[in-house]
Amino acid sequence: MATIKTRVTLLKELLALKEVIDTGQIQVAANKNGIKHSNMSKLISDLEMRLNATLLQRTPTGSLPTNATPEIYSNIETICNALDSIIDNASPEDDLTGYISVLVAEGLVGSYILRDLSRFYAMYPKIRLDLLTNRQQNLSSIEVAIVDAKSNYQIPGRTLFRLRAKAHFFTTQEYLDRHGVPQNMDDMLENFDLCMYQSYLNLPECSFIAKRARKLNTTTDSVGLIFRLIRDGDGIGLLPAWSAQQPPKLVRVPNIDFEYEHRMVAACSPKLIDSPKVRAFIRFLDDFCRRHDIPVERVC
Repeated sequence: MATIKTRVTLLKELLALKEVIDTGQIQVAANKNGIKHSNMSKLISDLEMRLNATLLQRTPTGSLPTNATPEIYSNIETICNALDSIIDNASPEDDLTGYISVLVAEGLVGSYILRDLSRFYAMYPKIRLDLLTNRQQNLSSIEVAIVDAKSNYQIPGRTLFRLRAKAHFFTTQEYLDRHGVPQNMDDMLENFDLCMYQSYLNLPECSFIAKRARKLNTTTDSVGLIFRLIRDGDGIGLLPAWSAQQPPKLVRVPNIDFEYEHRMVAACSPKLIDSPKVRAFIRFLDDFCRRHDIPVERVC
């Protein structure tokens, strides 16, 4: 039977492997954990020697798992979940601690959730969130995901709830005072400045905007930038009704009946559905939707 010292060493090596796989680079993994690149690299090399297997393929842009790695990675996840469970179950709810990896895809709901995280940290000061975006390719370590319902990402997990938000055209009262009020959709597309979230323009329901708008001044994949442009009086844009009510409040453009239902889903790794810290974050999401009047269909 392996000694405690041997098991501790093996655990360090396994956790190092997981970090490198999750981040894609030895240097990034080393920086994240406050150790030298050489020490992180040695942990991986020692593990490969111990298991007599090549676990990472070194490339100019980073490190990729080999065919020998997936089963080992799955076992490492099981170990990490077991360790987290021991800590979580031994802690009262107001003393929860640890990390949660959360995928918050670029989208209107996701962006505003990020702005509300101070409330979560105030309730659970010992929990830290490892936030990933849809621009990061390695999704194997995701514990909670908040993604657009029409996303191409196949996030393995259990759907917790679905979010729905009606989107309308909004602007500021100051913009309407300066430029007048559109009489109808044709008038708005012909004569008014538009700022649009690119993902909306890619939707069949909204594609007519890009085709017909004469003053489509700004398109971007940054949700925050669209809101700021509209807030600063640079034009009219399509936003969920609840987000337009965030300070400073925007006004719905009169005479425009168009609306689009923006849908997102929240999902969780099946292994972690009962983890106290994950449940705490799920409750935070649920409370966020309730406070912002975002319709939610709860699945579990």
